[in-house]
Amino acid sequence: MSSIASWAGSGAALITIGVSWLLLRHLGHLPSGTHPWLHRLVIIGMYAAGLVLTVTAAGQWAISTIRGLIGMVGSTTPGSGVGWALIVIGALALALTVVVALIWTPGPQYAYVALVTPLVLALAPTGSAGHRIYDATAGIATHLVTNLGTRIGG
Repeated sequence: MSSIASWAGSGAALITIGVSWLLLRHLGHLPSGTHPWLHRLVIIGMYAAGLVLTVTAAGQWAISTIRGLIGMVGSTTPGSGVGWALIVIGALALALTVVVALIWTPGPQYAYVALVTPLVLALAPTGSAGHRIYDATAGIATHLVTNLGTRIGG
């Protein structure tokens, strides 16, 4: 991914986070019947923004830094240690929380959970269920960010 695509993707993600935050902040001015659907929209927007941030250079730096810090405590390769188990369980719990929030209990608090879920899914070791979920959704984000960078001249 080019640096222009990375900058553009990070910028688009930050704008999406800002718009989602503003929508949550001013939701009281809209009809109450729309709140569950707008909460779902914000949850999806925040997940997408978090996902785009993980595929950009800043996100990859954050992932490698966190993995390095976790590596000081113990190995995070599949099947080796408590760190691996905690990351996998945490990633699956966050992914299930976002899915349940989208289907049954949309609320503003789940938007922030959705924002960090892609990062935790990306931290899950390769081959685990959490990382497979990340791979399935990150391919779309990578494609969109690369196209955005190409369109603006990168």
